[in-house]
Amino acid sequence: MGKGTGNRRRGLTKATGRAGKAVSTAAPTRTRSFPCPDDLWDEVEQFAAERELGSPAAAARLLLRSGLSVESRVRELRAARDWQIEQAWSDLQAIDGGDHTFGSWDEIEQAAERARLRIREREAAAARVAANA
Repeated sequence: MGKGTGNRRRGLTKATGRAGKAVSTAAPTRTRSFPCPDDLWDEVEQFAAERELGSPAAAARLLLRSGLSVESRVRELRAARDWQIEQAWSDLQAIDGGDHTFGSWDEIEQAAERARLRIREREAAAARVAANA
């Protein structure tokens, strides 16, 4: 009987690698190698040391995940901006064609005042947070 045979008979199978050592069956983490200029890798090492991440590789993974997240948000914001521009252009064309009413100046002034109030509230909240820090 080979190693681990007794466990298999009891239904406790475990993947084994070389020398009979247990191998994780979870999603594998694949190692990647890529060329990186020394000055850039020095920055990654410094980032790892400042954040006490243990290794430059851990810092590189963190920076990669963070950068991908930022890029995803940028794409979402770009799509939202493009949609808003298209919507504004469509509204402008409808107003120009007489298909859409513009609204009264009183309504516009009320909306502007609400926007100014929200801006003041955000500034006051930011000032309170800064004072408490």
